[in-house]
Amino acid sequence: MKKYFILLVLATFGIKLAVAQNKYKTAQLAALAKTWGHLKYYHPEIAVGRHNWDSVLISAIQNILVSKKSSQVKAELGQLFKIAGQNTAPERIAQNELPISLKNYDHSWIRQSKILSLAQKQLLMFNTKHPYNGLNFYAQANPENDSTVFTPNEKPYKEMLYPDVRYRLLSLFRFWNVINYYYPYKYAIGKSWNAVLKEMIPVMIDATDTLSYHKALAKMSASINDSHGGLWPAVFTSFTGKYSPPFNFTLINEKAVVTKIIDSLVCKNANIRVGSVISSIDHVSIKRRIKANVDYVPASNYGGKLKTLLSFILNSHVPRALYAFRNPDGRKVVASIQQIERNFLKEYTDFMNMKSPIIAKVMNGNIGYIYFSNINGKNLDSAMNALRNTRSIIFDMRNYPTNGYGIYYLPDYFLIQPQIYARNTYPDFTFPGMFKYKIANDDTDVSRVGKNNPKPYRGKIILLVDHRTQSAAEWACMTLMTAPDVTVIGNQTAGADGNVTRTILPGNYKINFSGLGIYFPDGAETQRSGIPIDIEVKCKLKDIVNNHDPIFDRAIRFLNQRAKP
Repeated sequence: MKKYFILLVLATFGIKLAVAQNKYKTAQLAALAKTWGHLKYYHPEIAVGRHNWDSVLISAIQNILVSKKSSQVKAELGQLFKIAGQNTAPERIAQNELPISLKNYDHSWIRQSKILSLAQKQLLMFNTKHPYNGLNFYAQANPENDSTVFTPNEKPYKEMLYPDVRYRLLSLFRFWNVINYYYPYKYAIGKSWNAVLKEMIPVMIDATDTLSYHKALAKMSASINDSHGGLWPAVFTSFTGKYSPPFNFTLINEKAVVTKIIDSLVCKNANIRVGSVISSIDHVSIKRRIKANVDYVPASNYGGKLKTLLSFILNSHVPRALYAFRNPDGRKVVASIQQIERNFLKEYTDFMNMKSPIIAKVMNGNIGYIYFSNINGKNLDSAMNALRNTRSIIFDMRNYPTNGYGIYYLPDYFLIQPQIYARNTYPDFTFPGMFKYKIANDDTDVSRVGKNNPKPYRGKIILLVDHRTQSAAEWACMTLMTAPDVTVIGNQTAGADGNVTRTILPGNYKINFSGLGIYFPDGAETQRSGIPIDIEVKCKLKDIVNNHDPIFDRAIRFLNQRAKP
């Protein structure tokens, strides 16, 4: 018995030792990633692109992974500094920076590192105070996208559909550093970005096949909690298959509810219809499917995750899938349904029910209604002229405006004089990690909305919002909220504003993130939290089944109550 006890103790000790060694190896690789990125963006010899900096990293990763010596990492870091050479840039200190400009500026990892030697820490701190002040080879202001970060010289390694471990770690280190220095909302991710790096290193190392690499990339893209995040080409069909249901649906209460029939014959034969509530597919509940995939979905909040899940949560690897559902008449059905190949991006507005034939109309009670995404330069005046004598206008913002005309010129009808509607932050390329703070579009003719108008519309303004209200639609809400009497009704918006930018990863994958920080004029933010809601309305399962719009109904009820003496 004593012998077995000793063996158990030794086995336990071995496991703990292996875990400790893995943690230390992760810490080594994390220190390498941060040092490599810091030199890449700060050191004048590296920032000009004179060296094959990817190749230097690949060599260092290889040596650290195979070496059993704890001192190996210091040797590899030393090699990075040796290649970079002396930093000859003059000292530069940022002057009069606002707190919001410094939210992401953090070099404390240098001082806190247990891997870096004292001399290496001093070199990095010197770099911090002597940043390169020219055009960085790896990170530049995008001239076509409001100075969001542009990374034109990153190698795509197109031939690497499934990269080896060194290049998988290059993917992570490249993305981590772009976010660390150029992502405006790093401070709002919800957890330490340093901690994310340590969490993702083992995930990338353990991605031993294409599927697990796709999951690792998806998890990495989701780590910033940004609904502008995403990976192209999309990898989600690797998880659940490329065959989609022959109907549109939405997710609510961990169920899928059919909202539109695409293939009427197939659905008729399967006895599935609009309002059918699906509980499982191929013997796996919708709840379990959501739980298994939600961590791979990039989104600012849970509603955004559910929206993205629609693109693959009912997919299958084969052309037929077994559905269990309950029809609106209460009958429970189990049916094998023919799946089809669909393009979610092309069908997005239809799938999300973001189309309407209505531009503007006057409803009962002298209430105006505008479907916002249908407004353009040709119909704006006629729409507003038709509603000028209404007591209120409801703007349905649960759609995506593809042109900016309504965004910038509808406030002309509501304001006495021009007003600022937003401020933004964008990268300070001379101090990676810092952000400049200014009035949005301050160098254009749309830095303010509204005009000198002695007779603006005096009625009540209502904005209807939900998870479909994202990016340009949230931006439109901000311009309309400059009006004097606005109430926002609905539920949490996507919480993703600011132009989309991207960088490229090995395997020719493009990874997206928000490129600008967007704020209300008083500095309040919309990222992750969304547009502030005045009257919250939660949709219920029965609302979807019965094609009932509780947000619209709540707006009408609010206006009618307001009209009572």
